[in-house]
Amino acid sequence: MSKVPSVVQILDRVRSSLWFLPGLMALGALILGVLAPAADRRIPSDWLLDAPRVFSGNPAGARAILATIATSMITIAGIVFSMTIVSLQLAASQFGPRLLRTFLRDRGNQVVFGTFLATFLYCVLILPTIDGGEDELFVPRIGVTIAVVLAVVGLAMLVYFLNHVAQSIHADAVIAAVGCELDTVIDELFPDSLGEDGHDEDDGTTLAGAPMEIEARASGYVRFIDGDALLDVATRHDLTIKVVATVGSFVIEGDDVAHVWPASRQDTDVIASEICAAVALGTHRTALQDTLFVFEQLVEMAVRALSPGINDPTTAKHCIDRIGTGLCRLVTRRMPSPLRRDENQTVRVIAVPVTVDDILAEAIEPLARHAGVHLTVWLGLLRILDASARRARRPGDRAACLSYARRIAATAHAALENEHDRDRLAEATAFLPRPAHDPSGG
Repeated sequence: MSKVPSVVQILDRVRSSLWFLPGLMALGALILGVLAPAADRRIPSDWLLDAPRVFSGNPAGARAILATIATSMITIAGIVFSMTIVSLQLAASQFGPRLLRTFLRDRGNQVVFGTFLATFLYCVLILPTIDGGEDELFVPRIGVTIAVVLAVVGLAMLVYFLNHVAQSIHADAVIAAVGCELDTVIDELFPDSLGEDGHDEDDGTTLAGAPMEIEARASGYVRFIDGDALLDVATRHDLTIKVVATVGSFVIEGDDVAHVWPASRQDTDVIASEICAAVALGTHRTALQDTLFVFEQLVEMAVRALSPGINDPTTAKHCIDRIGTGLCRLVTRRMPSPLRRDENQTVRVIAVPVTVDDILAEAIEPLARHAGVHLTVWLGLLRILDASARRARRPGDRAACLSYARRIAATAHAALENEHDRDRLAEATAFLPRPAHDPSGG
């Protein structure tokens, strides 16, 4: 059976961890700490003394330099770690705890932290190789020179980090980072563009009889569904599997995750184990297959910005702009078929697809409930719905966007009391087709 869920989850955890890249850099420092003294012993000392920019001091000077660099690097690493924790606390309070993964995935912070740890570890490894008292016996000149270079790089990393951490907690930078992740997720999950005809293939199928219910063996969020593994299980056991759990949903132990036809089988336990293994659960949601999760991160930022305690409609408007970018991108993409077929074109796996209407419900409705009297927020919502409707290739998507736009217009008209705001709202809704029975229509 495929191990894709485990591999994908491990890769995602690695990308979202603060330790992996620094760990690799520390490993590189270990290797360099072994190779540098070996190179020093193989290269004649006279050549090194004549080489420019190579350390030419005595053992005492080498020890002093390495000890100073090591002490400085571990001290700065502690400061960097403390500043990172403070940044995470600010991000959690201002933007929401689910956005912490965006900061943890920041390669800049990981490289800075790794540089200081690697330099400290390298110096600690080089120090014991110095052998000398009153008579100079061995000084790892190449090793000390590399340590000085690493110290200079560390100083540059510190300057970069101070600038980077100040910019990374800026609202626009966070919104842009989540927006870029949304674009990447859409490109990965919906890579194919629709043609001008605008119709997806309809692969409806009918299942007869009562199914065998496959229950979850643990509680957690559905992080990944391995379609290839399910197809392999269904083909080997001559089954049809309908996955009823959706990516991003929370299942409680004992809830149904899949239904299987036919129900009368002798190897029920084996089938259930293989299906449950293909549906990966976790303690939190990820963007591996969960487009809604990234949309909801932007929605959470916008809702927090609109709360009475913050009252920042500008940040909410920027989040809406990024949501609109994702919607416009999504309505032009072909939705993957919910059906998986074997080599004989027999339907083996049926999944619950995510539709544009689902995304509109999660991305638009919460913002409409919190927009209040902020005209810019209402206008932003109408603008992205208009843009999405104009770009939509599927008639159903276009109708959904226009339907939400009408609801937004009606809710906004009731929320806005200023006549000037209502006039601007009416101008923004000019793109909506008027019903035939509307007496104000042309």
